[in-house]
Amino acid sequence: MSPIHKLLSEHAVPDDLVVVRLSARAKRLIFKSSVKKGVEIVVPHGAASSWVLEMTKNRIPWIKSAQQHVRERRSQLNPSEIDLKALGETWSVDYGRADEVPKGLLVTGGHILTVGVDPEDVFCAARKLQGWFHQKARAVLLPWLASLAEGRGLSFKGTYVKNQVSLWGSCSEKRNINLNRNLLFLPKHLVEYVLHHELTHLEHLNHSGRFWSSFTRALPDCRELRRELRSLNPEDMPLWASLKT
Repeated sequence: MSPIHKLLSEHAVPDDLVVVRLSARAKRLIFKSSVKKGVEIVVPHGAASSWVLEMTKNRIPWIKSAQQHVRERRSQLNPSEIDLKALGETWSVDYGRADEVPKGLLVTGGHILTVGVDPEDVFCAARKLQGWFHQKARAVLLPWLASLAEGRGLSFKGTYVKNQVSLWGSCSEKRNINLNRNLLFLPKHLVEYVLHHELTHLEHLNHSGRFWSSFTRALPDCRELRRELRSLNPEDMPLWASLKT
């Protein structure tokens, strides 16, 4: 047990989420937390042990609060239900032992998913659900976009479904369109807004007046839908679906 972990134990702080790391590059003692790594204490190489312990002792209230936040966030990685508003589907999720579930995830009738989990790997279920979710998004979004493009007489070079952090979609100068797989969590009318938005960029790669004129012809209520979409944030989607595992 490291001196820091011993100190935390003396103050009734569970050490299961605390990682102590010695760094030759760090210039100061760093306290940080994340869903993936837990609570990290980065100690500069050569720092006096007594000083490190004193500083850590002063940060114990923050460490306890950060641990609780990480626990709460990690509890979201094993959802009991998945609501795909774009498709009008609600999936129930059950969990079993990894060795009891073929290929790690089983899809059964009635929109039920059974996920095999490893109790030693907190991100196990999220990874498996993401694999299923990504394929679901590709199977839905790509033909959806192609159908709308055909109806508008537009063509693109390639389409890609990604786990984007801050964008619902994007269109490049090379006429490639990227779509955020989390679009499946949005209502159908907002998904269509995003798809039409990116298709309009095939005609106008900007947000000029000509862009909005073309967009309005394709989707007359696009400005109202834009306001509705802007009230949402891609970063607020379910954690299990967007966490980089």
